[in-house]
Amino acid sequence: MILNNNSKIKQCERRIAQVKAKLLLEQPYFGTIAAMQVPKLNENIQISLSTPTHFEYNDDYLGYIDDEELAFLLTNSAMHQALGYHKRKEGRLDWMWALAQDYAINSLLVNNGLSMPSGMNYDDIYDGMSAEAIYNFLELDADADKHTPKNTNHIKHEKMDKVDLPDENPIDMIHDQMIEKIKQQGDLPLGIEIIVPEIFEHQISWRDELFTIIENNFKFDYRLSPPNKRYLSQGIALPSLSGEIMRLVVAVDSSGSIDEALLAIFLSEVESIMNSFENFEIDLLISDAKVQEHYVLYPGDEIEYNIKGGGGTRFDTTFEYIAENLNHPKLILYFTDGFGTFGEFEPDYDVVWVLSRNGNQEIPFGRIIYL
Repeated sequence: MILNNNSKIKQCERRIAQVKAKLLLEQPYFGTIAAMQVPKLNENIQISLSTPTHFEYNDDYLGYIDDEELAFLLTNSAMHQALGYHKRKEGRLDWMWALAQDYAINSLLVNNGLSMPSGMNYDDIYDGMSAEAIYNFLELDADADKHTPKNTNHIKHEKMDKVDLPDENPIDMIHDQMIEKIKQQGDLPLGIEIIVPEIFEHQISWRDELFTIIENNFKFDYRLSPPNKRYLSQGIALPSLSGEIMRLVVAVDSSGSIDEALLAIFLSEVESIMNSFENFEIDLLISDAKVQEHYVLYPGDEIEYNIKGGGGTRFDTTFEYIAENLNHPKLILYFTDGFGTFGEFEPDYDVVWVLSRNGNQEIPFGRIIYL
């Protein structure tokens, strides 16, 4: 069956709306940004074109990629506008500045779990770098074949076409609102503070980073009963959150090197985690040279325990205890100063060390967050 142009447009717009709805659920920050751009068919481009108000697309290319890859393309387009790159150009070459943006954005999206279509600009050597830093690398490599205007011109959304920016760019506005909202909720995408440093008056707090890690490690289920009316005007019906049980292991170092004030901070953050999720089961381990106490916490529980310990610290015995008594945890948060015996055992699950500022910087595995 041959579709006329109006039918093709409606079919594409319906699919885009569905992809946006799913993106809002799975990646709220990216989904909200992507939802602001209005789709517009443009058969004169090969892939897509980002403008302050529209996501312009080639319908043949959309038919070539799946929904996960379309979500990536929608987010890429919106982020080119939302990150304020037009204000950050500062005399740089158009084509190279656009390419640096693309590398930075695609790195951000890949590292937050979005599925990238083939042929996009991505190289893991640029992970954790801002567009400005990437531009400096590209300048050094300007004579290489893949980093010349001739070889990037075919990708339309890399071109910095001149546009009349509205006085109040809607994506700029929603971006500023979402930054403030999500900073409070600790739901920022991993690494966004690096590629848009000027948005933040200060570094993301360790609490924000901790909550982001937790949310990225646990998936939730949703059901449509009834749809959320917030985005209905944009053709997006949001289902309600039902959610799986979040099973989390939290170990608290009660050794002699941890004073009462630091212990209080550790335990208050355990309580904060409990109060932020409606459906959870937390295995709380109080450990020094061995696991002294093991509590299982559920919604409504309060932490009112006498902390046992005060001796030396052996992290290896804690991991041995977990292996013997807990069934394959996805994530463990270890509140400690990081000084102790690690042994040769390295867990096969994610470990996040929440360390005091003067804590050990030579942790042999896992990720570190400093209080």
